Amino acid sequence: MNFLKRAGKSIIARKGKTLIMLIILTVIGSLVLSGFAIQAAAKNAGEEARKELGATVTLQVDRQKQMQERQASGERGRPEQQAISLKEIEAVANLSEVKSVNYLSQATATSSSVDPVTSESTETSDSEQKGPGTMEMPEGMTTPDFSLNGVTSMELINAYTEGTLTVVEGEALTTDSPENSVVIDENLASENDLKVGDTIKLKATTTKQSQKLTIIGLSSSTEATSDAGFQAAGFMDPMNQMYVSNDTLADFATEDGEVSVSSVVYTLKDPATIATFKKEAQLAASDLDWDTYMLDANDAAYQKMVGPIEQVASFSKSVVYLVSIAGGLILALLILLSVRERRKEMGILLAMGEKRSKLMGQLLIETFAVAAFAFLITYATGGMTSQFMTDQLLSREVTEATSTVATQTGFGGPGGPGQQMLNSIPQITEMTTNIDWVTLIQVMEIGSLIVFLSVLFPSVALLRMNPKEILLRED
Repeated sequence: MNFLKRAGKSIIARKGKTLIMLIILTVIGSLVLSGFAIQAAAKNAGEEARKELGATVTLQVDRQKQMQERQASGERGRPEQQAISLKEIEAVANLSEVKSVNYLSQATATSSSVDPVTSESTETSDSEQKGPGTMEMPEGMTTPDFSLNGVTSMELINAYTEGTLTVVEGEALTTDSPENSVVIDENLASENDLKVGDTIKLKATTTKQSQKLTIIGLSSSTEATSDAGFQAAGFMDPMNQMYVSNDTLADFATEDGEVSVSSVVYTLKDPATIATFKKEAQLAASDLDWDTYMLDANDAAYQKMVGPIEQVASFSKSVVYLVSIAGGLILALLILLSVRERRKEMGILLAMGEKRSKLMGQLLIETFAVAAFAFLITYATGGMTSQFMTDQLLSREVTEATSTVATQTGFGGPGGPGQQMLNSIPQITEMTTNIDWVTLIQVMEIGSLIVFLSVLFPSVALLRMNPKEILLRED
């Protein structure tokens, strides 16, 4: 009888063992399919989160690390601002992943001809400003009226691309803007009867040098101005912030006129290259003190968004390994018991001249036939099973993540602007699994390997003996 027919008759004759094998293979297939589907969904969700956060990486001082080191040494207060020399980081801008670079610098200034926008709290008397949160300037230093933001281009600022900062009249500051150009807030311009084309004179609070600037644009910011920090220090209010080029800022805000920046924002071509860019940037700027500086790609926000799904993906990966190994062992044991029960059948067939390869092929066909039915059941129920597992696992991880408050914001500390921004970023609480061809092929590959190895080892152990040994052997 042809070994294919024998395989079919054997499946029908051994209904009980066939059903047990079908159940085992279906469970293995469902769990493995769910594991791969969850991993694929987690990867897609992570990519979407990266796209939502943007493909930007900021080089800046690691403020969190600075604060921790100061606290450990018993020091109090805010660390001094450290500038970044452009010479040390020029090579980073030439990396292939970089689309554009925005160098950012900061300074403060006063003016005898322009009055800052003030709130009721900043108009109170000095005696009323001695309460908590009041900012007192060191002796010999002038209280600033305005914040000066040195930029390469306003169009590359996150607030500008996100729409919270817009230019309502004139033009934004770019690399093509004339020298000594400035963009000021429309409210500041309105209170001082200023318009595009007018000239204002500012005096730096650090060097006492003055500079005449020409207004090329009026901006508007939707950033909240009711924060206590803005009230205590009016120059921090968005309406009192101005935008100039880094060269202009360096000319009168630094003693030597050399451009140094407080942070650098790199916009990458693809969010997927962020990890690669970080490694290459550290090699390109090897002279930079990487114990002091950091490359921040909104990592705290990203981790908050994808932290739970990464945990789910990690767990599902472990499930795939565990189920594959445990399921393979169980299936191998079942086939071993089946082979031992059919010892006489195998011995007689070998004695009649049947080839060992065909006997092993018969066992493989029997098992693969059952596996094929199990795969169809898995495919039919896989979407529902994987989604159910995803919902349960993600719900648990989100609950655990919610109870842990992330404090690594890179600036502001707990309760500060950075923490408030991080708290406003929603976690990913839903994840949709899709059964695609890639997932199905992965399941077929794993399933085929499990079936092949499960049949191979038990059958080889028996078929390596001659017919007489098989028929006379007693277990």
